Amino acid sequence: MLLVLTSITLLTLDYRGFGPLESARSSVLSFFAPVGDAASSVFEPVGDTWNGAFASGDLQAQNDDLRRQIDELQGEVTAGRAATAELEALKAQLELDDTSGVPVVRAEVVSGALSNFDESVEINKGSSSGIAVGMPVVTGSGLVGSVASVAADRATVKLITDRSFKVGVSVAGAPGQGIVEGQGDETRLLATQFATTTDLVVDNILVTSGARRSAFPAGITVGTVTSVTTDDTTQQKTADVRLSANMNDLTYVTVLLTQTDDAG
Repeated sequence: MLLVLTSITLLTLDYRGFGPLESARSSVLSFFAPVGDAASSVFEPVGDTWNGAFASGDLQAQNDDLRRQIDELQGEVTAGRAATAELEALKAQLELDDTSGVPVVRAEVVSGALSNFDESVEINKGSSSGIAVGMPVVTGSGLVGSVASVAADRATVKLITDRSFKVGVSVAGAPGQGIVEGQGDETRLLATQFATTTDLVVDNILVTSGARRSAFPAGITVGTVTSVTTDDTTQQKTADVRLSANMNDLTYVTVLLTQTDDAG
């Protein structure tokens, strides 16, 4: 009963704002406040660790999902660039200026050279498309070779870089004719048999001459002269020629359906 009466008395005094009791309560709270702060500081890292232990799994899952999305986006960007490159190559073929009026067949390169000594590629069109041995093969940049063998739906193209490849050429917009030969080099050709009277100089552009009985119509770009040498003994000029076509990027090519007996 004494404890009950004491409790009622204290509650009554607290409710009425009894001064000495308010002062005592404030003192007690002030005394225990640092203890509470210290306990909070001690147990806060434990709480963070506890929460982190259960949240880390979710964070890891989110990171893995983000990485997967990034990989997918990078793959899409790469595929888009490849598609753009193929489109540009195809557009170059479609915009090829067929000034000769010769019918053409456009084809895709499906395999490259089988060895370092094999200067040829295979295309996905053949005799069923009207392609025959000896026909010229070009890109939007210029001459790349001629058809060496044919099957129904395949053909092998001997590249202009092959050492056995020869084609008659002339200086664009000027008189004088010679022959260009492959050198087994993907960027360099050799021009020979130009007369010393020919005005053959550096930066001249050489084009197919369209000689009689040749499968190569006149005016197909072959390359640009980079140096010229004159041989007074033979009375001839020779020249190094930088190939116009990019032999490292043969994706689509165009076959000119010429009708001749010779491919020279």
